[in-house]
Amino acid sequence: MRLRVRRRPVKYARLEVRPDGTVLVTAPDGFDVDNLIERHRGWLEDKLAKIGELREIAESGFPINGEFYQVIHGRKPKVHERFKTVVLSPNPNDVVDCLKRILRKELLPLVDSYAWGMGVEPGKVYIRHQKSRWGSCSPKGNLNFNVRLIALPRELREYVVIHELVHLKHMNHSKAFWELVGEFYPDYKTARRELKKWWTIVELNPHWKWLARGEV
Repeated sequence: MRLRVRRRPVKYARLEVRPDGTVLVTAPDGFDVDNLIERHRGWLEDKLAKIGELREIAESGFPINGEFYQVIHGRKPKVHERFKTVVLSPNPNDVVDCLKRILRKELLPLVDSYAWGMGVEPGKVYIRHQKSRWGSCSPKGNLNFNVRLIALPRELREYVVIHELVHLKHMNHSKAFWELVGEFYPDYKTARRELKKWWTIVELNPHWKWLARGEV
């Protein structure tokens, strides 16, 4: 078990299992971390076992559209959806730019369609390589989407688009927010669970780790 302890002036200790399998404990000075670990050992072992299963899946190729494509190394990055292959060029930034272009072509029609249905007018749409979230909506109404979305099954990308567009009406996660999300994506609870699983898969995927060393 890889354990990392952060000492912070918090009231209650927090226990978290990161996508890479690291157990992170945030606790005040003097707190008995060993006792906390022992009390939650069963839960921790279960979480780590699930991450181990996802690691095996994550290492089976390059995730695109919820599938795992074969990786080929070449001079120019390209995604061959028909043949289920991804060409990775030597420069990770070039690969990220290629993935951004592909993703933008799919996301923009989705944004336009759902924005019309909701009666909202988003600002600019950005595709970025982010390390912490699938998407976000700024106070100015601009939408930010993570290039990692290209790894997801298309129905999950659709959910992320809906989620961020609903923020144009509700800049929070209130009951009203989730009710509106549910009108356009009734099974949003399942989507949220699946997004957590896929985030772990992308974090563990060796090719996305390589991409992360380029653009941030």
